[in-house]
Amino acid sequence: MNLFNYIFKKMLANFTNWDYGLLKFYGLIPGLILGAFFPEFVKQYLWVLVILFLILLIRYLYLLFVKKIESN
Repeated sequence: MNLFNYIFKKMLANFTNWDYGLLKFYGLIPGLILGAFFPEFVKQYLWVLVILFLILLIRYLYLLFVKKIESN
């Protein structure tokens, strides 16, 4: 069993919807901190970051709404 399967099973067994929401918030905090410390960098590459965000958003929406569930 690899590490990702182990973590996934633990999350399914122990996490609530609140825990998933907080996990996303935990991921947001380092980005806010880095943006505050390096505002010139963020402004310089704003369009690159926006495009990257949109690509990842489209992928996420595809996985949620288009891709069929694979059974093992």
